[in-house]
This record gives sequence, structure tokens and C-alpha cells, in this order.
Amino acid sequence: MRKSLQSLKAYIRHLRKSGENLLHGYPFYYANKQNYTELYNYPYQWSGFTTPIKQRSGSADINENRIYNMQLAADQINGLIIQPKQIFGFWNRVPRPIIKNGFRSGPMLLRGKLTHDVGGGLCQISTTLFNALLWANFQVLERYNHSIDAHGEKRFFTLGQDATVAYGYKDLIVRNLSDIPLVLRLEVFPEKAEVTASVWGTESIPFTVKIESKILQELTPLSQGISGWEVETKRFVQQKTTSQFKKENEKKIDAGSNTNIDINTQWEVNYKTIDIYKPFESEIES
Repeated sequence: MRKSLQSLKAYIRHLRKSGENLLHGYPFYYANKQNYTELYNYPYQWSGFTTPIKQRSGSADINENRIYNMQLAADQINGLIIQPKQIFGFWNRVPRPIIKNGFRSGPMLLRGKLTHDVGGGLCQISTTLFNALLWANFQVLERYNHSIDAHGEKRFFTLGQDATVAYGYKDLIVRNLSDIPLVLRLEVFPEKAEVTASVWGTESIPFTVKIESKILQELTPLSQGISGWEVETKRFVQQKTTSQFKKENEKKIDAGSNTNIDINTQWEVNYKTIDIYKPFESEIES
């Protein structure tokens, strides 16, 4: 009965958020063309990010189901073409994580405890993807950090650069601000226990990006437990000159290179956020 009420509540919240997105006009700009055969048209890598898949203790099914869920989500995103000014929305691409949609029960963190629920593993997909999108200078329209620093020093991301998702509650929505068509690649490698996300363009990246996350203060728990943090993250962008841009297109220079940058151009801060990770009073199971 409790699960049924939670499911109904999540569905109602999803309808509410869909209405809010409609008011923002997002549905008119969602990218929905997915074509693996056109990847060769996007030879310039703009960004890339890889995270390790942590093996949880317990039966083999626990880890297999988690990887299965990741792969199911990745299949809905890999090869997605995002035209200029188009929008990517996580829950626009990934179906509701329920058994009916093919998802399995896997480990996930809920209120600071490792539990099992249908769709476990999706937050690693969203975090890996968010980093690739952030470095590719996508405009961040909606994104949420995790409520606590659950993994501590073993975390697979930099504090301030994660993105959690929850159906009906939290989404990841970004826009392609450039004038260049882009494609998302998102792959799960079970044999290497890795998830890799990357952004590729029809032309080389026309700017240089750097991202800085700075801990403003540590939020200590009242008793022995997990510290919290207040973290500020900024993204700096520096435009390349026309000649540099043309040269890179001719030579097909990899994205992210800092060579041939005009030192007279200014760095612009176009993304800034402060995230709060609350302290937690008890240890989290590994």
C-alpha cells in the first residue's frame, strides 16, 4: 500500500513538473532525434567524462541489475542529436524507472542509507552526463546536487559537479547555446566497470572552458557521522578567435586543448552555483 501511494505521488509530481516545463516552453525545444549512423558527421570531441562503477557487496544480481539500469538509460541517450538552441531533458529521454519499463531493482542511496529500489544506478548516469555537458558549455536550466556527501573521499565526482535525478522531483535539463549541432555519446562498459559520457560537434569547440569548485565551509555533524559542505562552483569560458577556430577545424584538434588561445580575450563566468551537502549523523553502509 505504501509503495502504491509513493508511486502515485511520484506520478502526480511528474505531471506537475511537466506543466511547469510547458510554461517554460521546454517541450517545444526538446531534442528527440537519435541516430547512431550519423555519428561520423560529428568528428570533433568537445568534452568527455568517465566515472568508475563501484561494486556493491552482496549477490551478483545487485551489481548486474545496477549496470543493466545504467545501460537501459544510456540506450535512450546515446546518439542523441542536439541542434542549436535545442534542449536535453533527462526524464524526457529516460522512461519512468519502473519494472513495466524494463528497469530492475538495484542499490541506491535514500535518505543516507543504501537501499534497493527499481532504477538504482541512474544518478551515476546523470552525474557522468552532467560533467560532459558542463564542460561543453551547455546552459544549465535545471540540476540538483545530492543532499549529502554519501561517498566521502571515495566519491566519483568533484563536490559541486554532481547531478542527482528523481522521477517527478528532480530533473537534469540543459540547452545547447552554441550555433553548432552536437551529439551526445553515453556508454556503459561493464568489463571495465566504467561509464563514459562525451559531447561531439560538426565543428571544433569555439571556446575554452575551465571549471572551479571551491569548498566555502565544512558543516560538521553534531555527533560522529558524515560532514556536510557548502560548495561554490563556477564555469569560465574564453572565446577563440576566428583564425584559431578555422585552424582547429582544418587540423581536427581535440576539444579541450588550451593551445593557440588569444591571451587578450577575457574569461567570462557563465555558470555559478552554491550547493549544500547536509551533514549526516550516522555512517552509511558500503
